[in-house]
Parts: sequence; structure tokens; C-alpha cells
Amino acid sequence: MQLPTILTLGLAALLSSTEVLATHQIRFTNKCQRTITPKWKGNGETKPQAGPALKTGGKYTATVAEKWVAGRAWGADGSCSANDGAKCTLFECTFSNVGFNQCNISRVSGYNVPMAFAWVGEPAGCQGGKRCMSSSCPNTVAWLPPDSCNGCLSQCNKAGVDMYVTFCPN
Repeated sequence: MQLPTILTLGLAALLSSTEVLATHQIRFTNKCQRTITPKWKGNGETKPQAGPALKTGGKYTATVAEKWVAGRAWGADGSCSANDGAKCTLFECTFSNVGFNQCNISRVSGYNVPMAFAWVGEPAGCQGGKRCMSSSCPNTVAWLPPDSCNGCLSQCNKAGVDMYVTFCPN
């Protein structure tokens, strides 16, 4: 057997046994009548990442890992913590296994803006998104303090799925 053939077969074997790591996009849209800066963190990160300050109608797309555990995103507007989203309305999501994802809106640490999320393209195997329009939205659409959720989770059994997160949805 020739050396190039052996190398080609070896490379093919290596590639077939290597896990392909996909990513997820979080597509932020600001429909608030004030500037909002999208921030997010997950996988035990202590400092959040941030997109640009979005004026009304502004959009920004963030990319997170396929395995993004205990992820959270929020719209910073100066009324809540810049580092962890405390006192903010939170979008929480775990992409822990390829093809099993679950997300929710949380008011556990506070509320600062109305928020909605949805799976991009509403793929088969994905439940509908959620929308929390006020600081009194029910536990069917948002996780409430101290620990109350009655159908507030949305699951999606598809790998590499992307998310829409909208601040002040219509």
C-alpha cells in the first residue's frame, strides 16, 4: 500500500471518530424604546460577554457552544447587574447534550424588560417559545421566585438549533 493511501485512510478514520462541535446562535432584537445591551454567559464563566448597545430596532447575533450549560442572557439597561444579570429579566438555556435543549425566561432574580424567545424556524421536535410581558407574568411563561415553574420550560430535541431573544416584544 502506498504511503499517501495509508495517510488518507488514517485521516478518514480520525475524522469519523472525532465529535463535531456545533454552535448555537442567539439572535437578539431590541424593540424597547431605550437602548439595551445584550449580555450572556454560561459554562461557569464569571464574566459575561456583551454585544453592542442596541437602539430601538437594533439586532445582534451571538454564538455559543453546542454544549452551553446553565447559560443566561439578559438585556442590560443600567437597572441591573452588569456581571450576572441580577435584577434583570433572564433568558436561561442549557444546550447540554447534542439534540436536547431546554430554555426558559426567569424572574427569579428580578425583572427589567419584557422578553420573549423562540426557536429559529420552529423546527419539528421543538416546543413553542415563551413571552413574559410584565413583572407579574405567570409561572406558565417564566420561572418565578423562589422556585416556581408550571410549564415555563420549552424543550427542543434538535442539534444546532438557534434562538431568537427579543427585548420588549410586541
